[in-house]
Amino acid sequence: MMSRYHRHSLARAHRRCCVRFGHTHVLCSLSQQHYGYFPTTCHVGPHWGCLLVTYFLAIGPFIFLMLFVDELRLGLQVALFASMCVTTVSLTLVACSDPGVVFQDVESDVEDVESGIVCAQCEVRRPLDASHCSDCGVCIRELDHHCPWTGKCIGKRTIKLFYVFLTCISLHCMLVGAACLVTFAAT
Repeated sequence: MMSRYHRHSLARAHRRCCVRFGHTHVLCSLSQQHYGYFPTTCHVGPHWGCLLVTYFLAIGPFIFLMLFVDELRLGLQVALFASMCVTTVSLTLVACSDPGVVFQDVESDVEDVESGIVCAQCEVRRPLDASHCSDCGVCIRELDHHCPWTGKCIGKRTIKLFYVFLTCISLHCMLVGAACLVTFAAT
């Protein structure tokens, strides 16, 4: 059966506000039927400190170039600002979206292959495509990996957003590199 802690957490999770589930936190959820995608759910992982570092690494170079480089071209300034904004938004979407956490309660002790298996760690009935993440302390549908840079797991509901973030941060880094090359090569 489900532990007392998990039963209490599950009951609070259905209230959808400031709930700890495993090592993750559901800050708010406006969805009545299930935990959906951002912005109806703000679901953060256990490594929020690393997430703050990632934000700094995305925003820091832009601020440095704007404050300390006087001869930065206007077109480059606009491109850097747009790149920083898109990268920050994509990071926020990944970091605050539900990765596919399994919130289901265990109805019985009978393990049914069709409906899933009972996780030995968090004691919830999970689908066959879900895996337990020991960092987050919950089961995630189609778990790809746990990413400390986004502060949480990358699963079924966040994998596409994660690829968008990777593309944005890669382009942002190339643009920052090009801006530094153009600016400092000219001097």
